[in-house]
Amino acid sequence: MQNDIRLYVLTLLQKKSRLPKDFDDTNDFISAGIIDSIAIIKFILEIEEKFDIEITEADIESAGFRSVNGLVAIIGKKLAAANHAE
Repeated sequence: MQNDIRLYVLTLLQKKSRLPKDFDDTNDFISAGIIDSIAIIKFILEIEEKFDIEITEADIESAGFRSVNGLVAIIGKKLAAANHAE
């Protein structure tokens, strides 16, 4: 599941901007300019819709939100919590 989430996030980022050759899952994709402040809203909405989760303001402000690894962890935690709630 983690790999599916990772691939989806990477695909979304690639739709927004061409990723640099040295880009990896720990790079800050916001400060790297891959996604800007306007595109971030659509990016979040696409993630929320795909995984049926809510990305909170606290998630967005967290350091983890800015990298693929961190974002995959946030999404994974939310999916795990949703599965336990059912």
